[in-house]
Amino acid sequence: MKKIVLARTLLGLAVLMLIGATALAEDNSKSTITINGGRNTVYMKAPARAQAQKPPCTPGQFYDNICNGSVNIGSGWTISDGSPINTEYTPAGQIIALKSGTTKRISVDVGFVTGKNRAVVDLDADCNGLPCGNADGSKHLCHGIVTKLYNFGSTIVTENFKCVTKLTKGKPYWVFVASGANSWLAWNLSAATGGLVEGTNDVWGTPSSGQSVGGLAIY
Repeated sequence: MKKIVLARTLLGLAVLMLIGATALAEDNSKSTITINGGRNTVYMKAPARAQAQKPPCTPGQFYDNICNGSVNIGSGWTISDGSPINTEYTPAGQIIALKSGTTKRISVDVGFVTGKNRAVVDLDADCNGLPCGNADGSKHLCHGIVTKLYNFGSTIVTENFKCVTKLTKGKPYWVFVASGANSWLAWNLSAATGGLVEGTNDVWGTPSSGQSVGGLAIY
């Protein structure tokens, strides 16, 4: 009898934890909106400040706007495919390599809103001011998938993936982030500015300079 009671108690706790997790995900989605025609995502309950990265934080040797700056908790570029945004947005940020050599990994600050909790990140060369490959990631220098993203607007957690490719100091490169089908993510804005182009339904738009770029470090 004691074993049955204990089993029922554990089952009840598991159900409560599941309900709590589901409620948290729903609250995150309901408190998150898009602006600028859907291209930007904002978490309405986030504190109106940028969160500085806590030490120890090792700056990326090839590029860094995370350790050498701050990242906004509740504001980012929309990353989406299918519902609920109903437009495929793939933001790409341009960087200038700080050194020549072979990279080891890439770090990004991408938050989860709803759908599949995963992001696809590509590093691509520059071709006449745009990523050489299409926004669908068909061509890239390195490619990675990050999972278990933190809830957008709650905090900042840097996600990492292995990236081994050669970069040349002073040359421009692009990093862009895509989501899974029927998903909504956000690439948290850093305090840094740079080149930006929006991929809409797998087609690159017109690049612009001096734009806020997503949290990114290349090691």
